[in-house]
Amino acid sequence: MKTDTKSKNKNAQSALADINAQIEALNQKRIGLAEPLKIRYVELRTELTDMEAEIRQLDPVWKPEPTKPKAETKITEILMAHGAPMAVEGIIQAVGNVFTPWKVKNTLKKKSTGAKAVFTFADGKYAVKATT
Repeated sequence: MKTDTKSKNKNAQSALADINAQIEALNQKRIGLAEPLKIRYVELRTELTDMEAEIRQLDPVWKPEPTKPKAETKITEILMAHGAPMAVEGIIQAVGNVFTPWKVKNTLKKKSTGAKAVFTFADGKYAVKATT
Protein backbone atom coordinates (compact mmCIF):
# COMPACT_ATOMS: atom_id res chain seq x y z
CA MET A 1 0.00 0.00 0.00
CA LYS A 2 2.88 2.36 0.79
CA THR A 3 4.47 1.79 -2.64
CA ASP A 4 1.13 2.56 -4.28
CA THR A 5 0.96 5.93 -2.44
CA LYS A 6 4.58 6.69 -3.34
CA SER A 7 4.00 6.02 -7.04
CA LYS A 8 0.88 8.21 -7.02
CA ASN A 9 2.87 10.92 -5.28
CA LYS A 10 5.66 10.68 -7.89
CA ASN A 11 3.11 10.78 -10.72
CA ALA A 12 1.47 13.86 -9.20
CA GLN A 13 4.86 15.53 -8.74
CA SER A 14 5.91 14.80 -12.31
CA ALA A 15 2.55 16.05 -13.62
CA LEU A 16 2.95 19.22 -11.56
CA ALA A 17 6.50 19.68 -12.88
CA ASP A 18 5.21 19.30 -16.46
CA ILE A 19 2.46 21.86 -15.85
CA ASN A 20 4.95 24.30 -14.31
CA ALA A 21 7.26 23.85 -17.32
CA GLN A 22 4.35 24.57 -19.69
CA ILE A 23 3.41 27.68 -17.69
CA GLU A 24 6.98 28.94 -17.86
CA ALA A 25 7.11 28.29 -21.63
CA LEU A 26 3.86 30.22 -22.11
CA ASN A 27 5.16 33.10 -19.97
CA GLN A 28 8.30 33.30 -22.10
CA LYS A 29 6.17 33.27 -25.26
CA ARG A 30 3.99 36.06 -23.82
CA ILE A 31 7.07 38.13 -23.01
CA GLY A 32 8.31 37.60 -26.55
CA LEU A 33 4.99 38.83 -27.95
CA ALA A 34 5.36 42.05 -25.96
CA GLU A 35 8.70 42.96 -27.57
CA PRO A 36 7.28 44.55 -30.76
CA LEU A 37 4.88 46.59 -28.63
CA LYS A 38 7.73 47.80 -26.44
CA ILE A 39 9.72 48.86 -29.49
CA ARG A 40 6.73 50.72 -30.96
CA TYR A 41 6.10 52.40 -27.61
CA VAL A 42 9.65 53.76 -27.57
CA GLU A 43 9.24 55.00 -31.15
CA LEU A 44 5.97 56.79 -30.36
CA ARG A 45 7.37 58.29 -27.19
CA THR A 46 10.35 59.65 -29.11
CA GLU A 47 8.05 61.11 -31.76
CA LEU A 48 5.90 62.77 -29.10
CA THR A 49 8.93 64.20 -27.32
CA ASP A 50 10.23 65.63 -30.60
CA MET A 51 6.79 67.03 -31.45
CA GLU A 52 6.48 68.62 -28.00
CA ALA A 53 9.86 70.31 -28.43
CA GLU A 54 8.79 71.62 -31.83
CA ILE A 55 5.50 72.98 -30.45
CA ARG A 56 7.30 74.64 -27.53
CA GLN A 57 9.57 76.43 -30.00
CA LEU A 58 6.51 77.82 -31.77
CA ASP A 59 4.43 78.47 -28.64
CA PRO A 60 6.52 78.65 -25.44
CA VAL A 61 3.49 78.90 -23.10
CA TRP A 62 1.81 75.75 -24.44
CA LYS A 63 1.30 72.84 -22.05
CA PRO A 64 0.26 69.36 -23.17
CA GLU A 65 -2.97 67.91 -21.83
CA PRO A 66 -2.32 65.57 -18.91
CA THR A 67 -2.64 61.89 -19.75
CA LYS A 68 -4.26 61.20 -16.39
CA PRO A 69 -7.79 62.61 -16.33
CA LYS A 70 -8.75 65.08 -13.63
CA ALA A 71 -11.95 64.47 -11.71
CA GLU A 72 -12.97 68.12 -12.01
CA THR A 73 -12.66 68.02 -15.81
CA LYS A 74 -14.57 64.75 -16.17
CA ILE A 75 -17.39 65.91 -13.89
CA THR A 76 -17.64 69.20 -15.80
CA GLU A 77 -17.91 67.29 -19.09
CA ILE A 78 -20.67 65.10 -17.66
CA LEU A 79 -22.65 68.05 -16.28
CA MET A 80 -22.30 70.01 -19.55
CA ALA A 81 -23.42 67.00 -21.60
CA HIS A 82 -26.39 66.40 -19.29
CA GLY A 83 -27.46 70.04 -19.60
CA ALA A 84 -29.18 70.13 -16.22
CA PRO A 85 -28.13 69.87 -12.59
CA MET A 86 -27.43 66.34 -11.40
CA ALA A 87 -27.46 64.56 -8.06
CA VAL A 88 -24.24 63.07 -6.72
CA GLU A 89 -25.44 59.51 -7.41
CA GLY A 90 -26.08 60.33 -11.07
CA ILE A 91 -22.65 61.89 -11.45
CA ILE A 92 -20.99 58.88 -9.81
CA GLN A 93 -22.86 56.55 -12.14
CA ALA A 94 -21.92 58.65 -15.21
CA VAL A 95 -18.24 58.72 -14.19
CA GLY A 96 -18.20 54.94 -14.01
CA ASN A 97 -14.95 53.34 -12.90
CA VAL A 98 -12.76 56.28 -13.86
CA PHE A 99 -12.84 57.65 -10.30
CA THR A 100 -13.99 56.25 -6.98
CA PRO A 101 -17.25 57.54 -5.48
CA TRP A 102 -15.17 59.12 -2.69
CA LYS A 103 -13.08 61.05 -5.24
CA VAL A 104 -16.20 62.32 -7.03
CA LYS A 105 -17.89 63.42 -3.79
CA ASN A 106 -14.70 65.03 -2.48
CA THR A 107 -14.11 66.92 -5.74
CA LEU A 108 -17.70 68.16 -5.84
CA LYS A 109 -17.48 69.27 -2.21
CA LYS A 110 -14.16 71.09 -2.63
CA LYS A 111 -14.95 72.66 -5.99
CA SER A 112 -18.39 73.97 -5.06
CA THR A 113 -17.28 76.48 -2.42
CA GLY A 114 -14.78 79.27 -2.21
CA ALA A 115 -13.19 81.59 -4.72
CA LYS A 116 -12.15 78.76 -7.02
CA ALA A 117 -15.59 77.16 -7.14
CA VAL A 118 -16.36 75.38 -10.40
CA PHE A 119 -19.70 73.84 -9.44
CA THR A 120 -22.82 75.20 -7.78
CA PHE A 121 -24.95 73.21 -5.36
CA ALA A 122 -28.68 73.82 -5.06
CA ASP A 123 -31.63 71.58 -4.18
CA GLY A 124 -29.32 68.59 -3.68
CA LYS A 125 -27.94 68.81 -7.22
CA TYR A 126 -24.72 70.06 -8.74
CA ALA A 127 -24.29 72.16 -11.88
CA VAL A 128 -21.40 73.87 -13.60
CA LYS A 129 -20.95 77.40 -12.29
CA ALA A 130 -21.70 80.08 -14.86
CA THR A 131 -18.55 81.88 -16.00
CA THR A 132 -19.55 85.48 -16.56
